[in-house]
Amino acid sequence: MKKVSTTTACSFAFFFCFLFWSVTGRFLQYDDGEQVSDGVYNHGDKHEQSFFLRFLGFSDSEEYCEQMYGFLPCSSNLPGHLFLIVVYEYLLYHGESYAGGDGRIFGVLGNNFFGASVFQLLDSLPDSLILLASGLSSSKEKAQEYVVTGAGLLAGSSVMLLTLLWGVCFICGRTKFYVKPGSKVKNKVMQLLTGSGVVTDAETSYHAKVMFFSLIPFVVMLLPSVFGLSYSGGGYRIVVLVSLCVAVICLFSYFFYQLFDSRIQTRRLEYAEVERKVELQVPFYEVQALMLDREKHLMLRQKEMEKMMKYPDASEKITMTRDDFYSTFEDWLDVTRQLMDDPHSLDKSGSEYNQVAELLLEDKNKLIELISIMMERASGQKLLKEDGGRDESAIARFYERIDTNHDGFITRDELKNFIMEMNYEEILMDDEIAEIIMRHLDIDGNGNIDKQEFQSGVTKWLKEMDHVASHRYQREEAKAKENEKFKAIVLLIIGIFMLTVLAEPLVESVRKFSESIKIEAFYVSFILVPLATNARTAIAAIRAASQKRHVTTSLTFSEIYHKVFMNNIFGFSVLVSVIYFRGLTWHFSAEILVVIIVCVIMGLLASFRSKFPMWTLFIAFPLYPLSLVVVYLLDDTFRFT
Repeated sequence: MKKVSTTTACSFAFFFCFLFWSVTGRFLQYDDGEQVSDGVYNHGDKHEQSFFLRFLGFSDSEEYCEQMYGFLPCSSNLPGHLFLIVVYEYLLYHGESYAGGDGRIFGVLGNNFFGASVFQLLDSLPDSLILLASGLSSSKEKAQEYVVTGAGLLAGSSVMLLTLLWGVCFICGRTKFYVKPGSKVKNKVMQLLTGSGVVTDAETSYHAKVMFFSLIPFVVMLLPSVFGLSYSGGGYRIVVLVSLCVAVICLFSYFFYQLFDSRIQTRRLEYAEVERKVELQVPFYEVQALMLDREKHLMLRQKEMEKMMKYPDASEKITMTRDDFYSTFEDWLDVTRQLMDDPHSLDKSGSEYNQVAELLLEDKNKLIELISIMMERASGQKLLKEDGGRDESAIARFYERIDTNHDGFITRDELKNFIMEMNYEEILMDDEIAEIIMRHLDIDGNGNIDKQEFQSGVTKWLKEMDHVASHRYQREEAKAKENEKFKAIVLLIIGIFMLTVLAEPLVESVRKFSESIKIEAFYVSFILVPLATNARTAIAAIRAASQKRHVTTSLTFSEIYHKVFMNNIFGFSVLVSVIYFRGLTWHFSAEILVVIIVCVIMGLLASFRSKFPMWTLFIAFPLYPLSLVVVYLLDDTFRFT
């Protein structure tokens, strides 16, 4: 099947090339009196020859095609313009990945304030370079045409992120909401609209509130339009300068604020780790499931060994006391498990499988820490004594709290209900944690956890948490390898070079494409260009949300709000600086008004809600086409004013 598809594709490409190939041949007219031709009809000069086969919209006289930088391809017809847009978008996607993809810059600059700030700026580099390229044309008239593409990118990126991408991530990450046992069953329509959706944590709402801060320069720019100030007047240039200064102040204030509150940097670093997991060629989450099975088998083997040591054969000669041997061998098992967890203990080659092992170790440590916090909060006291021994009474009370029917066993449903009831806003847990706990505590595999299994498993977890806290493996040491740093620097340089070189050709292709289809460049750039600058972000966000985990979903939505913030502040600063220093005319008030409307609606929705049912999509998705309608209706009004 693959061979047939390849042959078909090659044949189609070969035929497609013939459609554009100019040939010379006989040309006979119906009223031609000549009975015999010499084979060639000289119909005008070379430039007036026409194609016998042509696409709809082609004309005999094609526009002049000029190569950018003397080597980039160019086009003189509609399909060619569209093809170049797709090619440039694909190359920009890879350029963005090389420049700042999955937090690679942290491997060079470290996980500090400077590294986080550079990472955020690199993440906004594609949009800013295209905005900059839109105003760097040689002539002022052409720059005024190009800057329309920049305005479309600025508005289109924010609107697309908060509507289309937000909605797609919602669909990919939605799960069924927790329903208390015995609750009234809703009808099918209500169950469809309110029975499933997305739950985010408090940090996500915090990032949505921070997004409002990016609208301040937009409001400053819109104020003169309310009083009917002319776009071309000298007073409006002062307004443009003031709004530029406000945007720059907001940008520096945002970074300065992160010196005192590291929540934004921490959130971005956590999302960069999620991106790294979902973009690995070795699928992280599939390997994680296999590792959980491996852990189950290890625990069964350890249980069997414990029984053998507790009840040895009578003929066995013991050279040390049974308790000493049991303690020694148990310590050996713990050390063995820790060595197996250490990704560099057996294989130091740095392969992708080792990278997965590193991430799995971090994931396991976070999970143990999360479960320990959950147990302490649920029991109201520490489960281990100061000397390291387990508090039998505290663990027993904790067990009785989960065992709601008091039959002496904890079932899977009881564990799930307990976890969902114990969900905190700052610690959002997935119901799949119940499956992980069952794997570890249900040693005999009968589907129930008895009191002995519970006490033994909880004690081991608490001891392992103590080991994690005191002997945490440092991934920064592995990341600091010289070869990885060199690779990160090379990819960073290549990515920035690609983004810089391809920004202006993309703007030119969009302008020619809009002229060919006779649609304003703003609407084309509003729809097509954001696909290029946000392609990597969209793909990574959809992959992360598809894991259907509350933590990754919350990180994904936080990343969307951060991207909108940086697009509004940084992108607006670049666009307004181009307009001011090139002496161009500002007539994009309708465009930034649309951004304000969409940001306010989605920002208010995310700031005061952490639970989003399915009906939320009826707000997010329609905002995208409605924003285009609003721009179309208000643009003439603002220009007339």
